[in-house]
Amino acid sequence: MVFRWDGNQGRQGTGMKAVAHSCSSERAEELGRELGPLLWVSGARAPRQSIVRTLSRSGEVMLVQRWPTTDRGGRPSTVSHVLVGEPQILKTRRSLALAHGGWGRRESAEQATGQQPMVECAELDALAWERLPQMRELLPTVQHALILVTAEWLRDPTQRVSLLTSEEELPGWPDQDAVPLVYLGLFMLFGPWLGQEWTFATYDTVDTHPLRLMSVPRWEPDTGGPGPLARVMGRPPAHPLFEHRAAARLVDHLLEHPEARPGVPQLVDGLGGGAALDWPRRRALLKDVLDADGLAAPPRLPDRAPTTPSQAPQPNPAPPAPTPTPAPPSVSTAPFAGHPAAETELPARHEGLEDLHVPHRRNAVQRSRLADRLRTLPDDVLLHELRSGGLPPESVDLLLNELGDSVRVRQRGTAMRHALCAEVLRNGLYLTPNGPGAEPASRMALAGRAADLFTWAVAPLARDERYLRDLQELLHRMCLDRHPSAGNWLQETILAPRNGRAPDLPPVLWQQILRDMIGQSPARSVASHAPPAAPAHTAPPGRSALAPIPRTSASRLSELTRNPGCVVGTCVGVIVLLLLALVLVSM
Repeated sequence: MVFRWDGNQGRQGTGMKAVAHSCSSERAEELGRELGPLLWVSGARAPRQSIVRTLSRSGEVMLVQRWPTTDRGGRPSTVSHVLVGEPQILKTRRSLALAHGGWGRRESAEQATGQQPMVECAELDALAWERLPQMRELLPTVQHALILVTAEWLRDPTQRVSLLTSEEELPGWPDQDAVPLVYLGLFMLFGPWLGQEWTFATYDTVDTHPLRLMSVPRWEPDTGGPGPLARVMGRPPAHPLFEHRAAARLVDHLLEHPEARPGVPQLVDGLGGGAALDWPRRRALLKDVLDADGLAAPPRLPDRAPTTPSQAPQPNPAPPAPTPTPAPPSVSTAPFAGHPAAETELPARHEGLEDLHVPHRRNAVQRSRLADRLRTLPDDVLLHELRSGGLPPESVDLLLNELGDSVRVRQRGTAMRHALCAEVLRNGLYLTPNGPGAEPASRMALAGRAADLFTWAVAPLARDERYLRDLQELLHRMCLDRHPSAGNWLQETILAPRNGRAPDLPPVLWQQILRDMIGQSPARSVASHAPPAAPAHTAPPGRSALAPIPRTSASRLSELTRNPGCVVGTCVGVIVLLLLALVLVSM
């Protein structure tokens, strides 16, 4: 099928019409509606050819080749050639081989009309099997990207992944033409272990599509999209964790056996079903598998470009290279954001702190002794222990309490403040308990601790552009979370911080908070910490026991947000205040 812009013509839909097809026109239009925004590549980024693999509602694979073009009015548009077939026909590996260079020609798609012949599977097979050996040969050129994405999926196999690509050459990192190599390497490494269908886009301008793998030249502030999203950029991890060391070993195995069946044996055979486990359990089992396999020695992440085999010729002329604007500095949601570092091996554990890593409950005396020991240590030692990974929740709590000591916070240097801010954001304010012996914890208690962390570790640096991305995603998540603990967190960090100082957020974050709160319906319920008990009083004479309870500030806010007039007035008022503040600051 070929889709081109044909105008809305008074009907609901994308405006993309199936102008040529080998199935019935009704079926072609139905599949066009299912593909929806995937038939478009819009935005200010330079247009380029791209391939999308997704599934129809009936379970068929839809492989879409998209080219930039112009419509009849000369406006920028997209023309798409869609292959539809059973999963046994358009298999993942075959689709990835076709994605590395595409098939057919844009000029043919721009001119195609009416009924078309079926595409012969033999033609696609010949093209795919010709490319696969060349693609396997080139896998070492994207080793670094394979390690970072593998680490993300080892930690959370449910994540969608968004790769940031640009014209800047980074060792082991793909340019936009080499993205299919990364996808092939990931498929050959994980195979069926993830338990989810392999869907991808080799290039797009947004990463909100419901696809497992995406590649974009720039990350937009408003992420949206279904499910968790890991945004991965080409920096080596500043403080590699277990998942990076494990990923490096699994990628080494893949590169040593590039022609093996999809799914490295350490995952498919040694850790079958492991994707369904929680991270602490999966981590422990994976460590056992790697130890038994002799792969536990800490590797080095590549710090220079690997030897590049001779480049394979592309079957079709590549479209002009895009010229995207480099993304502004930001802290990625992936755990490798920060200053470059080639070593994955962490420094030796501080003597006398072995007890921090023992997953057992301590009595009050033991806990007090350990807290006293931590009090004598400098920030860098405490931060190293916090980064070491695998700590029991009680030990994490002790470390965070000590690092948040008011005297330490006042005397802390700039570099250490930034290091702690990045670590706290990387761990999502430690809102989710993990590590050996992790047990269900009170969300209210975790939210209270997270509010304290935000106040002393994050809020003082909230205007630093490096943390804008993490702050946008954190605040978006908390504003949309309907659990009362999220309301408490917002109350104690944004509306009424315990230290009495509102965080100095940049205007873009205040605007985002306002958008998120206005967009909610019904409003959340805020369960505040109970205030000190007030003396009992008797209701005034004549007041019934069933009389309405006086409204709280939260309930009044809920009513206001449901009133369109109040919402509009609030928006205008806030915008005016923001503009006034900006004017005053600039004076």
